[in-house]
Amino acid sequence: MESAAQVIGSFLAAALGWVVLEFVARPLRKFYDLRGEVIRRLTEYANIKPRWREIPGYRKELELSQEEIARLEKAQGVLRDLASQLVAFASNETWALYAAKAMGHDPKHAADGLIGLSNRIDTHDPQDHKFHRKTIKEGLFRDNRDVI
Repeated sequence: MESAAQVIGSFLAAALGWVVLEFVARPLRKFYDLRGEVIRRLTEYANIKPRWREIPGYRKELELSQEEIARLEKAQGVLRDLASQLVAFASNETWALYAAKAMGHDPKHAADGLIGLSNRIDTHDPQDHKFHRKTIKEGLFRDNRDVI
């Protein structure tokens, strides 16, 4: 009788371990990998030149080379893609999202900042960019570290 209880207990422990691994640990690891990619890409595109300068009443187009325009468009696409991955995580990985939020992360909030930055990275507006970067940072880190 005691042997059967041990077998059942072992089976339940293994099943619980599998559930935690598949529904929490692996998706959470993907979140941390994605967070690293966000940091990498924000650093890569930190010095991108804007295409527009907003002046009260109109927008002035700034002169950029074709390479600079292509880099700007690529940055917009990359930021939007990272945002979509964070939204997918927040929408699909329920248990891992609970764990991430318990650790002080908010992937959806970070995604909102990435979307905002992707929409405005082509316009010279340091305050706007600072706001979106702050939103991203608040979503990805529970402390105030200056990574991005």
